[in-house]
Amino acid sequence: MSLADYDAYVDALGLNRATDWQMSAAISRTLRQNAIWRSFLPAPVAPTTSVAVDRTSDVAIGPIPAVTGGNELCVLGGRFNTSGAGGMAVCVIDLLNHHAGMSGIVTTEQTTNLPGGSTAALTRYTSGEGVMIGLVVYTIIGTTATTVTVRYTNSGGVGNRTSTATSFGGTGFREAGSLIPIPLQAGDTGVRSVEGVTIAATTGTAGSFGVSLFKPLGMYALNDATGMMPLDAVSTGGVSGQLSLAPADACLTLIGMGAAAQSINGTLLLAEV
Repeated sequence: MSLADYDAYVDALGLNRATDWQMSAAISRTLRQNAIWRSFLPAPVAPTTSVAVDRTSDVAIGPIPAVTGGNELCVLGGRFNTSGAGGMAVCVIDLLNHHAGMSGIVTTEQTTNLPGGSTAALTRYTSGEGVMIGLVVYTIIGTTATTVTVRYTNSGGVGNRTSTATSFGGTGFREAGSLIPIPLQAGDTGVRSVEGVTIAATTGTAGSFGVSLFKPLGMYALNDATGMMPLDAVSTGGVSGQLSLAPADACLTLIGMGAAAQSINGTLLLAEV
């Protein structure tokens, strides 16, 4: 379903169905992606095995409004409050599953904390189409730069696919809260599950990291402003993925990218459609 016309959109905005988040600390990894939910207040618990998450999970912004059976959520926009100057962007995602406990010093394939040798089954977007992989650092790993690859099943159901090797460890790729996006094998457009992770060489410090699977919904560019910024999908610029839809049980949460270390707090505006 969708909003019928502009009047319906304005009416939906006027209902002010909102869900909030607050960060306890600034993002630590500038110019790259950060799992903002790792700094939510109250602090989420790091999962010890791969678990599917939903609107009730501690990594979701919330509380997320309930909707009538069969309806979906529509992201109308939000009010974003940055703590300092510097370019900033926020990506709204539906986080599908996550876990922690992998080591930055193990160089054989790690299936640790992936029950049955795979991430928890997807409960939304079950085909895997458009689903992405991110490695989230929970406890800082080592200063030695290396690369990492991920073995996964793609959205066509083909297993033993291998991601493109990407940077891992060293400055900018080791800090707690970092989200390192994993490029898929050529031709793949989504992921159903991850079976293992392989680091090419030790980073020098074990730390703790894990796999997250998520579906991007929309991007909000906050540019160089500070203070409260209202952005919506129709009347303002700086929004990509206008009026994106999500299932009623979506675990809506955030990835942040900034030119400077800063926190971001705010409100996501939603409609039922």
